[in-house]
Amino acid sequence: MTSDVSWIPHGSDPEADMRSIVEHLPAVIYIDSDEALPKTLYISPNVEAILGYPKTFFEEAGPAWVQLIHPDDLPGVLQAWKLALRQGAPFDREFRHIRPDGTEVWVHDHSVLIRDAEGNRLHWRGVLINITDRVHAERELATSEARYRALVEGIPAVVYEMGLDDQRRTLYASPHIEALFGYTREEWLDQPDIWAELMHPDDREIELAAHDLHSATGDPWSREYRLIAADGRVVWVRDQAVLLRDQDGHPLNWQGVMVDITAQKEAEERLRTSNDDLEFRVLARTAQLEDANELMTLEIDERRRVERELRSAEERFRNLVEDLPAVVYRRQVAVPDDDRDHSYASPQIEELVGFTATEWQDDRIRMSRVHPHDHDSVANAWERSRRTGEPFEMQYRYFDKGGGIVQVLDRATMLARNAAGEPFLFQGVLIDLTARLDAERKAAEAEERFRELAELGPMVPYSFEVDHGDQLRIELRYMGPLMSEILGLPREAWIEPARWFELMHPDDREQVVAQTRANAERGEPWDIDYRMIAADGRIVWLNDRGRCIKRDEIGRPIRFQGVMLDVTTRRTAEDALAAEHALLHDLVDGMPAVPWTHTVDADSGWARYLFMGPQTHELLGYTSEELIAEPYHFPRLVHPDDRERVARVNEASNRTGEWDDEFRVHQFDKVEMFSFATPESSWDEHEFLVSIEEEIIGGLDIPYRIVNIAAGDLGGAAAKKYDLEAWLRSGRYCQRCSGITTEPSACWLFSMIAIRVRPIAVAVPFSVWSVSTEPS
Repeated sequence: MTSDVSWIPHGSDPEADMRSIVEHLPAVIYIDSDEALPKTLYISPNVEAILGYPKTFFEEAGPAWVQLIHPDDLPGVLQAWKLALRQGAPFDREFRHIRPDGTEVWVHDHSVLIRDAEGNRLHWRGVLINITDRVHAERELATSEARYRALVEGIPAVVYEMGLDDQRRTLYASPHIEALFGYTREEWLDQPDIWAELMHPDDREIELAAHDLHSATGDPWSREYRLIAADGRVVWVRDQAVLLRDQDGHPLNWQGVMVDITAQKEAEERLRTSNDDLEFRVLARTAQLEDANELMTLEIDERRRVERELRSAEERFRNLVEDLPAVVYRRQVAVPDDDRDHSYASPQIEELVGFTATEWQDDRIRMSRVHPHDHDSVANAWERSRRTGEPFEMQYRYFDKGGGIVQVLDRATMLARNAAGEPFLFQGVLIDLTARLDAERKAAEAEERFRELAELGPMVPYSFEVDHGDQLRIELRYMGPLMSEILGLPREAWIEPARWFELMHPDDREQVVAQTRANAERGEPWDIDYRMIAADGRIVWLNDRGRCIKRDEIGRPIRFQGVMLDVTTRRTAEDALAAEHALLHDLVDGMPAVPWTHTVDADSGWARYLFMGPQTHELLGYTSEELIAEPYHFPRLVHPDDRERVARVNEASNRTGEWDDEFRVHQFDKVEMFSFATPESSWDEHEFLVSIEEEIIGGLDIPYRIVNIAAGDLGGAAAKKYDLEAWLRSGRYCQRCSGITTEPSACWLFSMIAIRVRPIAVAVPFSVWSVSTEPS
């Protein structure tokens, strides 16, 4: 029975245990055909959990499965596949699939071309990983970062971060710094000590000493001082900052906000001057009563002018406060001397918690909205500040009017005491930290997910950096802890590259070292299998693949990332399969018969041999390669007396599917004369070969005749042909042919079939004809 088995992929594993491992991986394993639009030859059943379609859909869809790719991603995927197909390079792409319910699934698709031992292309083997959660998290973080940046940089005040070093380097400054001082953000960031250099000479020593004290104690910073702008102006600022710390409580840097209070300071100064002038004039008017009316009129006008300027300054200050993206407030904690209510909250409080400024000044409403878990600590802290006058600073939670939770940073300092010496008025700022804390939480969750993937997944991610100094040096930056479990060795035993190579199998070490050096020098991606020696002496097969992710300014690769998989089970199964294949091959090659397989195309009826055992050389005198290359050799080899009967048996076998017959064949034992000649000399060369044949036959005293074959009977690419027919005692002629072949391509085919020599590729700069003689 004949069947076409060419589709079966070499190296596939039919064993049930290996199939169970593949089908329970947290990824889809597949095998695709090596075509422009590949067909699925195998795909693991867990594809339905990721893409929503059962594995039978992909196995039956043929190339149509690519229609499941998102339309926006399909052109890029096909272009990347076309490039990988042409170069035989790994295919690596991230794109979207559309599930049956219309939802989008982001996947990371990586596949490699599999070849047989002779380098022939077989199929593509790959893995499909669901990365939807990672893509969504990255997009959410990017959106959150953009929103936070817009919030910070839109504040009409200077938001900044300052380092703890002696130079007090500015790490970040919001764009408002240029409008306030006339210096660009780049100038503030590039000049380490610009803050100290621009400080007013009368304030510099005092403020620097205070800053050193706050850096040492970690107490919140709240100061008023002067800075010199780029155009020489003196700018008064109110500077409030807090010292940020890491999770272990170590100080990181200062984060604060500077508000321009120049107008307020100037108004206060003018008011003091006005009051001094007023007192002086009152005394003068007492001495000069005759000018009292005139001086009073002047004084009233002056007071009105000062009051107008004061109201103008107050209005500018109020606008500045109410435009800040934070709530500025005053809180009265004791009875004032003038029986007036000095409480205040800027209108931003309504945007923050949903209550109006008037409602929020009511202590009962304000404290009732504090989160129950924070209520007591907030109340106790305010009580301590009320008694001692100490600054208040806490980070806690409010419930807004709609019931949502708002994270705030609340900082306040005492502004005034009453006549009894008790603190009665605090001024503070309420900053919304909800977005920042949510972003930090999401970043922490993303980092935790990455840690779980890196440390708990079935793969071992790693990264290393390359130093292209006088001597190439590789430094491992990270490797997942699963490697210790795979090798049974602690991290210290393999973390250094030199120790890693020492644990490698001696037969693989030289190849891997050369591959590693080539990757480090050129930055090309790699995918290689090699063996390691575990602590208990076991051989562990690793699949190591990775790529360059960063190059320096001149294009040299400096940072790499990769992943390693323990493929010991797969390699062991492949070795067992190869051993079984070798055993079957030995059995086929050693049987005392010629095994063969051929297939017939149902539409055209064209038949071709797929396999013939090497026994053909001993039995027929032809190699299996020669007979496969000549599809219709069979009728030529059958003995003439058996040919008609064998043809009938062959026709019957096409109907019944069975073949059982005995017949005679010609064994190859001839000698052929064959030569190359130019078209001009080929005719004389042909006559020369015929004369040699005549001499041989004539020397045997055998009657013969020469027949010049008519042009209509010439076959193939022959230009001229003689048949030398020798008369035998049986009463018939035995033919012996001699001919000229006119095309070089036919010449190569003829040489392979007729004289059984391996063709050699030779560059021929002109046309060549072949001349040959062959017994029939």
